[in-house]
Amino acid sequence: MYDVVAYCRFSSDNQRSESIDAQMRAIKEYCKKNGYNLIKIYKDEAISGTSIKDREAFLEMIKDSKKQEFQFVVVHKFDRFARNRYDHAIYEKKLEDNGVKLLSVLEQLNNTPEAVILKSVLTGMNEYYSLNLSREVKKGQKENALKCLYNGGNVPLGYDINENKEYILNEKEAEIVKKIFDLYLNGYGYASIADTLNKAGLKNKQGKPFRKTSIRDFFFNEKYTGTFVYGKKDRHGKLTGDEIKIENGIPKIIEPEVFERVKSKLINRRTGSRASAVETYYLTGLCYCGICGGRYSGGYRSVNRDKSVSYGYLCMNRKTKINDCKNKPIEKSKLENLVFDTLKKNLFTGKNIKTIANNIYEKVLERDKATNKELREIEKEIEKLTNKSINLLNKNLDGKLDDTVFNAMNEKINNELLEMKRKKAVLNKPANYSKESILKYLKMLKDNLHKKEIKASLINAFVERVEIYPDSVKLLIRHIPSDMDNHGGDDGT
Repeated sequence: MYDVVAYCRFSSDNQRSESIDAQMRAIKEYCKKNGYNLIKIYKDEAISGTSIKDREAFLEMIKDSKKQEFQFVVVHKFDRFARNRYDHAIYEKKLEDNGVKLLSVLEQLNNTPEAVILKSVLTGMNEYYSLNLSREVKKGQKENALKCLYNGGNVPLGYDINENKEYILNEKEAEIVKKIFDLYLNGYGYASIADTLNKAGLKNKQGKPFRKTSIRDFFFNEKYTGTFVYGKKDRHGKLTGDEIKIENGIPKIIEPEVFERVKSKLINRRTGSRASAVETYYLTGLCYCGICGGRYSGGYRSVNRDKSVSYGYLCMNRKTKINDCKNKPIEKSKLENLVFDTLKKNLFTGKNIKTIANNIYEKVLERDKATNKELREIEKEIEKLTNKSINLLNKNLDGKLDDTVFNAMNEKINNELLEMKRKKAVLNKPANYSKESILKYLKMLKDNLHKKEIKASLINAFVERVEIYPDSVKLLIRHIPSDMDNHGGDDGT
């Protein structure tokens, strides 16, 4: 009885891990049928057949063949061994020099001269398939890019992908993106921005807390200005100089002039230019002009007679002269103090604070119930798609399904699976809240309202909108934090 080893591989581009199990099953049946003693299985998972250097198990097998402990290497198909004719010939020769022969379960050849020609044809076809697939994939990706369609990879915060692979706005996430840009323009650094977002209970695209190292990436993503960009960097992260760029190709989240202001500030920061005095504008992104509806933004600065400097909020429509709005700037300290005083009176009295804690707890229960139901539906869909993928793979391995058809169908299933798993990851976040813990947290806020970070968290959680009129301010506040409430709470003037 001959001692043999098996080699299995699946590549992440068009197969799943079940491929390894199917290959192993077929190899074991082949060995049993032919009286071979299978002593070891080498396997490389999620590794392309076009690259030998990254296939650790493969190289280990070649090295072990020198020990002459086995006489044959069995693969399911020759393309599992290599998809490059040169690599196939070189490494099969190394095996033969060590007294080991290569066998294929589905492509059984003898030692005749005709078999040599047939093997050359098979390995040539494998290489052709790999190169042609790569070419077709790149061609398809370029066509998608010219249509501004999703081409794989991470979807930026603020966007989702619909069934037609089109970028669509995720309104809730888009507000977070706007807040990130506003905070930076108002003097917040990367760490402060991440801290502010996290304390407001906001999450990144993966449903995780923000990190300061990822904040900078937002400011270089041209997609936020509505410009579709593809192929800017290669898979090694180097600039290609051959990207596809289409203005107004996708929905816009950030105005181009805002994007350029941030970019300019980043350049000044890198070159060591001194920034102007930093002021924290707590109401950034929440203030609107009561006359024209435009944004009231921080950044207004005036020098008083005694040469002291006053800061404030002003209507951006008036500043940029988009219309003839006459609404005047409002002093920063007056507006913010008014808002904080109103929040204290409406939220942090003895009776109200308990009511808010109860409201939040009820929302937590409602959300958990809805989340659990959605999770059950997603898990059913994942199980269904997984079974579909395994059945498809088995048909392909049994020769009942053409590779081209298999790849197309398998890619569709894998994309659906990836989306389901992303949704599950976002939803699958345990929240162990009780009425007591919520009330304790609210009391902590009440006792620390003088702290800068608490003020920011308070505004983000409970202020819906601030409308500024020439002689009054209308404040819309919530009795439920922003990440729980879909509509505004109480309002007061």
